Amino acid sequence: MTVNAKTRPIDMIGSDIDIIDSNHDILGESLIWDKDKQLLWWVDGIGMFIHRLDPSTNKKQSWQMAEEIGSIGLRQKGGLVVGMRSGLYFFDPENGSLTEIVKPDADRPGNRFNDGKVDRHGRFWTGTVQASAYTPRGRLWRLDADLKANLIMEGITCINGISFSPDNRLMYFTDSFSCRIDVFDYDATDGAIYNRRHFADVPLGRGICDGSTVDADGCFWSANMDGWCVTRYDPRGRIDTVINLPVRRVTSLCFGGPNLDTLYITTARRRMKEKELAQQPLAGCLLAVNTGIQGLEEPKFLG
Repeated sequence: MTVNAKTRPIDMIGSDIDIIDSNHDILGESLIWDKDKQLLWWVDGIGMFIHRLDPSTNKKQSWQMAEEIGSIGLRQKGGLVVGMRSGLYFFDPENGSLTEIVKPDADRPGNRFNDGKVDRHGRFWTGTVQASAYTPRGRLWRLDADLKANLIMEGITCINGISFSPDNRLMYFTDSFSCRIDVFDYDATDGAIYNRRHFADVPLGRGICDGSTVDADGCFWSANMDGWCVTRYDPRGRIDTVINLPVRRVTSLCFGGPNLDTLYITTARRRMKEKELAQQPLAGCLLAVNTGIQGLEEPKFLG
């Protein structure tokens, strides 16, 4: 990939980083900002926790689940829609309960749900991965407001990086181990995707594309798992900005705060040895940086 001559590498060290939560998640993932309530949600996928934080007061609540969590989305009726190992659920933070919606991958018991995102028409997109051995047995599903799960695509190894352009005409998608980001045309009327094509590559040495978000300028942001950074791509797929971090395992990101201009970042400590953890004390922490760039309000699932 041709790197934009205006690429801005930014090293975030010391006072450049805000440590929002110093507790160490095994696998922090699926960051979302509730603009209405000014709350931050994320999960520890392997630790099996759903977290909620009020950054204005530092009040945090955590709920432990009985199985791994892949992703979450805000729900219009309150609470969350959740992709877990076994299927899709509603989560009610008032009592910590889960309500089963559907188990669309039940015929593949080795699969678990991974990354997911709500689009701007209130649909929840998420996919599965065969966790024991990364083989192309994963599938992409779309959960509609009528709570019907629609199979969209098969043959996925590790689904990540689902995001939608500001005009809702494009869907970004990554099969992580391909080290490339693809984009689809998206028909918001019926929720169809088509015309899959190459959008950008992950540069050599920058790990793989994990969680993602899109900002108000239509640029795509990727968390670089095992790449020590987050990367901003312009709408043509050229690298615009790289924010280097003192943590190798960068997993997810979202814009939040009163003006949607704070970039929150989850990290992980999964499969890191003690020596490496000692060298990266922020591994597993929730971080934030001020980028001077505005994000977009998180949509809510309409079911």
